[in-house]
Amino acid sequence: MSVVLVTGAANGMGAATAKYLAGLGYTVEACDRLDGDGHATVDVRDTEAVDAWVRSVLDRHGRIDAVVTFAAYGVVGSVEETGPDEAADLFDTNVLGTHRVVRAAMPTMRAQGSGRVVVVSSGAGAIAEPYGGWYSATKAAVERLGEALRMEVSQFGVQVSVLAPGWTVTPIIDASVRVTRPIAEYDADRGAVLTRVSEYLAQGQQADAVARKVQEILSAARPRQTYLCGNDVRLSFWTRRLVSGRMYERLVRGYYGI
Repeated sequence: MSVVLVTGAANGMGAATAKYLAGLGYTVEACDRLDGDGHATVDVRDTEAVDAWVRSVLDRHGRIDAVVTFAAYGVVGSVEETGPDEAADLFDTNVLGTHRVVRAAMPTMRAQGSGRVVVVSSGAGAIAEPYGGWYSATKAAVERLGEALRMEVSQFGVQVSVLAPGWTVTPIIDASVRVTRPIAEYDADRGAVLTRVSEYLAQGQQADAVARKVQEILSAARPRQTYLCGNDVRLSFWTRRLVSGRMYERLVRGYYGI
């Protein structure tokens, strides 16, 4: 059965996906920067560590058939409140971390003439989330990278898809970094948005729904460019395309309570 790399596997969607695929008979090689059972400890910010992990997988199994990139975290704070170093650290994990893992695995898949890559974005990649704008920016970035990669590597038999989950029950808010220099003028709106986001997450789909969507992508004969997972993200996707920009902004502001 296929050998699949899964990053961000310590909890949430990554953990659910690793467990689900393994239960179906996939050979799952998972990692996370947090220590834990069932996955390697690898920080996707460390190019040498990522390369060594991918080489070890190849040494054990002789092939790599798919890569699924969940490793990411969030920053709670307005665009202004977030310092350049905080933003750079976020991009280093969410965007460059995705790139490091895919780049390490791609030579093997090119040589095989086959492979699947699932670049995990978010509903926040299509909708700018107030007080999570830098997270939204990272997810928009990985979507564009995934689209470009798809066009570049299809000639080698490697298929790339972007997966955008909606609200999903995960510990992402608890694990998010708070800006180190909050600005008092933003306190009320920031607090209101954080309350709404926490509620939406608590009421969201279970992580298993995302795991099933990943398996659908991996098993598709002709995987699509983009997959949406969750009623909320599908509604947002189409609403943005059907209403004016001014109306859309009003809807988003109301949705987040500001």
